Amino acid sequence: MTSTRAALYGFALVAVLLAVFVGFGSRPALAGAATLEPCEATNPTGPIVELDGQLTLTPVRSTRRAWKRSGISQRVTRPASALTGRPTFPVTGVRYGKSARVKLGGGLRISHGRRAVRISDLMVVSPAGKPARIDGRLGRTRHTLFRVKAGKRIFNAASGKLSKVGSARLTAGGARVLNRNLRLRRSRLKAGLVWGYMNLYSLYKVTQVDDPTGEVPEVPPEKERPIEAKTVASAATVKWFVRDSFINYVASGEGTRVEDGATADAPSGPDHLVYSFNFPFDSGWTVPEAIDSPENTVIRGTGLVGFRYCHNTINFTAASPVIEIDGDANSRLIFTVHGTDGTAFPEQPAVMVKLIPSRAQSHTVVDNMNGYSTVTWEKIPGYVPAEGTGIFAGFYPAFSPDYEGQPQTERPDRFGYFSITYTFPNTDH
Repeated sequence: MTSTRAALYGFALVAVLLAVFVGFGSRPALAGAATLEPCEATNPTGPIVELDGQLTLTPVRSTRRAWKRSGISQRVTRPASALTGRPTFPVTGVRYGKSARVKLGGGLRISHGRRAVRISDLMVVSPAGKPARIDGRLGRTRHTLFRVKAGKRIFNAASGKLSKVGSARLTAGGARVLNRNLRLRRSRLKAGLVWGYMNLYSLYKVTQVDDPTGEVPEVPPEKERPIEAKTVASAATVKWFVRDSFINYVASGEGTRVEDGATADAPSGPDHLVYSFNFPFDSGWTVPEAIDSPENTVIRGTGLVGFRYCHNTINFTAASPVIEIDGDANSRLIFTVHGTDGTAFPEQPAVMVKLIPSRAQSHTVVDNMNGYSTVTWEKIPGYVPAEGTGIFAGFYPAFSPDYEGQPQTERPDRFGYFSITYTFPNTDH
């Protein structure tokens, strides 16, 4: 079981947040628990979030016989395990509502001869009074793979506990996608096959305390990839320029660090500090700019940047940036943020900064004459949006980018910059 303590107030924290918001133009990023050590001198308080649970999907005899007839085998992928012969998947996220949605860690690898499919991002969706289902991702597409028949569903809102048991049966859609990808012809998997006996337990409980706390925003939905989008082949630059004033501020404490493949640029300025960071490219897609529509692009990076100033209770990390370019109204940076001490925040994605592509320092598109084009955005400025203010207890107000003509005192400070250079095929291949 994990506990996340969130405390975002205190006189010292007010100064911290001023520096943060005037200071950087970023959004939260993924940080592992091992990379975020609390400051020894601080003892944060706040709501305690308890998250725990697991799902087992135990193959029954009829399942094993069906696999043998079809010539397939199944393995689990980490952090799932099958040490006891029962595939077990840890609960990594929970959202209760009309339908309980329970995210699971790990996945499945199903093989047939030399062919194999990987199923990831498993999620149990369990509405009250209706059959539950298990969804998973194969490649870029999510599928409802199993329907859970019979069994009981027990939910206690006060304790945050949910349990659900039943037989997980292969859906028609799940059978089709497995048969197609594994090229099963003679002994095809059939809809209704009992894949295993499901036993789910999840715990998600928030215990409130008297201390004022910051509002945690909803996790932003993943931007849908249009049919006409082209896969980004590579990205030479995924660079975050953190505002100078914030870097100068945390340098009075422990300063910054990089992990998981992120790199820091060379120190500069009179104080010889690092003001910009680079993230390795992970994946992306783009719909090139047209006459009647703006560019529509998503670039995902990996890596982590940490900020730590224990004396003033700053202690958080930002990692795995997702950069969305889609006109001034829809462009944004989404990081997975993780914080403790005075900047406590549960490890989850959040919209930290809205981007203003029309005010980038430069924007170029170059045809490389080899079937590929390269797009470069230099220093796209950002600002704190309404959905980002809750991360910092509402201390920093949201601003609109439409501030031309306003008095200088009412204009938003630029919340840092982001630069991207990426390549995509300009032909349909």
